[in-house]
Amino acid sequence: MPDALTGIAAERLPSDVPGAFVEFNKRALHFLFDAQRVILGEMVTASDEILEDVRAEMNLAAEFAAKINEAHSVENIKTVLKECGQHQMDVFSRESQNILRRNQRLVEATSQLFASARNQ
Repeated sequence: MPDALTGIAAERLPSDVPGAFVEFNKRALHFLFDAQRVILGEMVTASDEILEDVRAEMNLAAEFAAKINEAHSVENIKTVLKECGQHQMDVFSRESQNILRRNQRLVEATSQLFASARNQ
């Protein structure tokens, strides 16, 4: 941010110090509003994805309960546990990929925000 202040000061006459501070504060305010917009947008997207993950977990739990209810032998229960364990691992893998994708989007948005603030 000190580079931004010196860049502003270089654009204005040295006698216009209040104008330089107003310009600096205006740019800082725009940066904060943009940061808030990015964070809120990511929060909305993440909450939608997390809700979808919770739905998948609920469906998996319901499927597990129904299959356990239908199992009549130890061998059937063993098969159900194996199948549902594999489903659980698939869901966990998908959730991990979603978390990674969310973090990548957040890093990209942050870098774009800083790049746009620097260009101003």
